[in-house]
Amino acid sequence: MAKRGNPLRHVKLVYTRTPRLTKMVVLLTVVLSAVTLLAMRGQLLKAQADIDATRQQVQQLEQENQNLQDRIDALGTLDSVDQIAKEELDLVDPDSVIFQPEG
Repeated sequence: MAKRGNPLRHVKLVYTRTPRLTKMVVLLTVVLSAVTLLAMRGQLLKAQADIDATRQQVQQLEQENQNLQDRIDALGTLDSVDQIAKEELDLVDPDSVIFQPEG
């Protein structure tokens, strides 16, 4: 049987310095990535603020819609018809007596 020796005995490690251009490219990549992440974070915060403002606006519009729906529902009652006739059309009940001063 053949004698096996350490297979790494004949391996020679050679250390070379990384070229300056490679270091610059890596550094530039890291810096640009950080700047991009910061810009995206700013956009994310602005989008979140826009979403919050829109939600608030939706709540206000839903409340206004509910108020308008309540008014629409009340329009069919005799009291609301009477109120509109008096306030908006200056009409009076036929059984009413109106006193007007002369002059």
